[in-house]
Order: sequence, then C-alpha cells, then structure tokens
Amino acid sequence: MAGSSKVLVRVGVVIVVFGILALYGLRGSTSRAGAGAAGVAWEPDLKGAMSRAGSERKIVMVDFYTDWCTWCRRLDETTFADSDVQRALAQVVAVRLNAEKDGRDQAQTLGVEGYPTIVFLDAGGKEVGRIPGYLPPKPFLDELQTILKRT
Repeated sequence: MAGSSKVLVRVGVVIVVFGILALYGLRGSTSRAGAGAAGVAWEPDLKGAMSRAGSERKIVMVDFYTDWCTWCRRLDETTFADSDVQRALAQVVAVRLNAEKDGRDQAQTLGVEGYPTIVFLDAGGKEVGRIPGYLPPKPFLDELQTILKRT
C-alpha cells in the first residue's frame, strides 16, 4: 500500500509539472513576436509612433492583431519576414496593437472588425489607408505603395 501511494504521488507531480509546462508553451505559441516581425522596427505605443511620424514626416502603420489570430501569425511569418517588405516599411512608422488588450480602444475608434487589420494614419491621426486581412508580400507591397503615393 505504501509503495503504491508513493507511485501515485510521483505520477501526480509529473502530471502537474507537464501541465504547467504545457500552459507556458501554449501561452508562448500565441505570442505575436514572430521571427519575421522582429525584422520590422516596431514602436512600443501609438502615441510615440504618432510623435515620431510627425517629426520624421512619415505616416503611421498600425497593425491590429489578436493572440488567437492564425492569419496574424502568418502575416508575421511571411509578409513581415520578407526583406522587400521590411525595406519598404522603413518609409512608415510601424506600431502593433493587440485589439483585445492594449489596442482595444484604438481598434474600436478606427472601426477594426477583423484581424489582422492594418490601418495607415497621417501624423494628425487621419486615416489614409487600410489593409483588411492577410496579404502575402507582393500584394502587401503593392497596397503599401498605393497608400504611400496618396500621402
């Protein structure tokens, strides 16, 4: 009896440890900090991005995402990982906001209804363009160039 209860305790400890590891692993896998996204110079917040855009005479690109969004992760892994896209994004001030957390108010104000949604703003906060949903690198670049020509 005593031997079997020790085994049950050990099994219980192993299950708890694996459960904790699984929770941390799942939480980490929903993070938006993909390798491709790391190649883009992201501003930490919209206020700073707007200020920088004003001083550098650029527009702001706001990438609205959620932790659960598969297409948001694909945008990071393919589009933002593309070297041509990364070079083109040097023409804008980029910021990303989680539409269910720190960017909830801004997403609501700008009428963001799906993810990913990329909204382009001038330094005064006026919308000058929008890319709703995922686009692969080449179509993304085409849209970005069209938006930049309008500003």
